Amino acid sequence: MPVPVQMTAEQFDALPEEEIRKWELLDGELIEVPSATLRHGATFMRLSNLLQGAAGGALLETYLAVRANTRLRPDFVFFSVDTWQSVDRHREPVVQKPDIIVEIVSPSEFATTIRRKLDAYLKWGVQEVWLIEPAIHTLELHTLAGMRRLREGAFLTSELIPGFRVQIADLFENL
Repeated sequence: MPVPVQMTAEQFDALPEEEIRKWELLDGELIEVPSATLRHGATFMRLSNLLQGAAGGALLETYLAVRANTRLRPDFVFFSVDTWQSVDRHREPVVQKPDIIVEIVSPSEFATTIRRKLDAYLKWGVQEVWLIEPAIHTLELHTLAGMRRLREGAFLTSELIPGFRVQIADLFENL
């Protein structure tokens, strides 16, 4: 088993952009970002369209300064209207805490890495983390209060996005 590569946030932030897009930094450990699959891309596009027009602001695949020596790049981040006004959209990593983080799980990702990232987001104070699993057509909605697994017959709503209501099946239509 290869020895994990350790790095500080400052070293990570100084990497060339073409190199940095291949990695995330989790508690000082370099984590390789898997290549997106066709299912991942289709789910990404579908969710992007469903969130379009929501009050607040969303960023796609943007590095977040989650904590010291942790730089994560979730698929989507969503900010409330008030927080969105303070986000410097010309600078990465973003230091403001999003209200919602969305990760679309790729088949090549390790469950332990996904859980470590989920834990980092919740400890940071993110109110909701959505883990979308295209391979099994489910969405896990995580909060500090617990987790709900939503399947194709269920609807996803969020108090953080007024009026937002999406049937889970719509995320995976024609996949």
